Amino acid sequence: MPTQLLLKPQEMNLEVLGHLQQAYENLGLDSGYLQHNWRSWQETDGIEIYAGYQNQQMQGLLAFDRQHSLILEVLALPGFHDQGVEAAMLDAIIEQENLIACQLLAGDEKRYNLLVDYGFRPGRTYQVADWQVMKLELSTAVLLEKIKSRQFSRSYPQKETVAIERVPAAREYEQIKDALQSLIDRLGGLERYVKKGQTVVIKPNIVSDHGLKKDGTVVGGVVTDKKVVKAMVDLLLPVAGKVIVAEGSSINRSATTKMFAHYGYDEVVALDPQRVSLVDLNTDKLLEKAVPGGKRMQSRQIPVTLEEADVIISLPVMKIHFAAGVSLSIKNLQGAVPPLEKYMSHFFGLWQNLVNINHLVKPDLIIIDGTVGQEDFGPISGTPKVMNLLVGGTNPVAVDAVAMRIMGFDPTESPPVLLAYLQGLGPIESDMIDVAGPPLEELIDAFKRPQLDLSNGKDFKVHVGGACSGCRAYLHFTLSKLRRPDPKNPDGLLIDRPFGKAVHVYLGPNHQEAIDPEANNVFMGLCQQHHAHLGTHLPGCPPHSEVIIDGIFQFFPDVPKAKYADKSEEAVLGEMLQTILAGMK
Repeated sequence: MPTQLLLKPQEMNLEVLGHLQQAYENLGLDSGYLQHNWRSWQETDGIEIYAGYQNQQMQGLLAFDRQHSLILEVLALPGFHDQGVEAAMLDAIIEQENLIACQLLAGDEKRYNLLVDYGFRPGRTYQVADWQVMKLELSTAVLLEKIKSRQFSRSYPQKETVAIERVPAAREYEQIKDALQSLIDRLGGLERYVKKGQTVVIKPNIVSDHGLKKDGTVVGGVVTDKKVVKAMVDLLLPVAGKVIVAEGSSINRSATTKMFAHYGYDEVVALDPQRVSLVDLNTDKLLEKAVPGGKRMQSRQIPVTLEEADVIISLPVMKIHFAAGVSLSIKNLQGAVPPLEKYMSHFFGLWQNLVNINHLVKPDLIIIDGTVGQEDFGPISGTPKVMNLLVGGTNPVAVDAVAMRIMGFDPTESPPVLLAYLQGLGPIESDMIDVAGPPLEELIDAFKRPQLDLSNGKDFKVHVGGACSGCRAYLHFTLSKLRRPDPKNPDGLLIDRPFGKAVHVYLGPNHQEAIDPEANNVFMGLCQQHHAHLGTHLPGCPPHSEVIIDGIFQFFPDVPKAKYADKSEEAVLGEMLQTILAGMK
């Protein structure tokens, strides 16, 4: 079996067509479909043909649609079937393109099984002229596993600068303002980013109401410190014509306008009510923009406030995210898309769609609020961690990479940061990032990581199967709701309730054990989509918590379903999810 194949671009000529026709004949496939596609490829920009070579011998062909990150054909030439040629070509294209999809004729069982064995999972079927075609998506967990053992070529060509500034322990307003000014000076001064009279949009992280206790005490590390936002606005006012603080809080938590009031953002507006305003991105007008490369989603809706801004400044918080590893600048832009798309992104692939947003919305300046961070179960339920730092730069990947190292993480540990790097949005290598400020080694203070409990119950079995952090973390959230007394048996836990037929929850792409079709089977996410016919399938990558709750609590009909959202917002969320699910059928 070949371990490596070299992909070489090929002209779209009759010789290549002849090879494809031979391969089709060998597999007993309808050559009419190939002929139709060949004509279409010749008329379409972005279609590339590659030949797979080993030892100077052509062994297979691959057709790739760059605009949609879609493999149109992957075929071993006659004489090389059953030698791993297709898998080797897939390895080679993934080194170039990472997260991709593949299409094939419905009913092409041989290649379907080959793709599923590799890690692709069946998605939707659609019509191409007279033929039914299936689209399969590469499992993110499979990709992450494959790239562990690979040395990818540098995806970003130039060095970036990331500045770090210490903040005095008292963290008084003027001290924060001075530190912010010093940080910006390290990056070239405010005049480098903002010209006289420009409209500046500040995007903080105001995800939920968990950052303020009922007595008004601030819980640090949940949202961007109001003093940091206020200081940023204060520095901008002598130059900017207009300053907008814009956020789209998680709709399942509370409306953004409530969040602004909750955290006292009227103080920020009070600096200059004529020129400073607050905008709820959840209710903003939208503009649809195509995603470069079309990975997972072909387009995203972007708030007009961000699109029309002269300058965008991102102010995330230095905190753990129990599923994404960290919530920093790349994750911060999840608040820049409308509510429905926040949830749609789960169904199409949350990590990639965070990267997609960063392809479309590009902050001019990023400053991570590390005055007080959050460790353990971030981004809203963790423990405050005093860091007294600001970390800033112009490149989101580089800034996140530096912040992650301060937090005790390798930058490759966060799926969205790693994908952003692989897709050329910035560097993660230390030798590609110049750090301006205190030595990094002096600042490292490892954040406590969340401990996920996926242990079994008596008749409730969890099969992890190499799942990535997304599915594991979101399942943990639901299982935590089952580790409480069972109303039917107060001496036992819900998760230990006896069932006539055991409940089996499968997640991740790697499972060796046989699946009993008669059991109560639950299959989570894209990785388990090919088993959907054997039980309950929970769509998403990773599935949204509300979807997992619905799937698991069906086995506990006498128990009130755990709530992920506030009651006032839950109905809205439920409607959104039903809309999404209906559109996927």
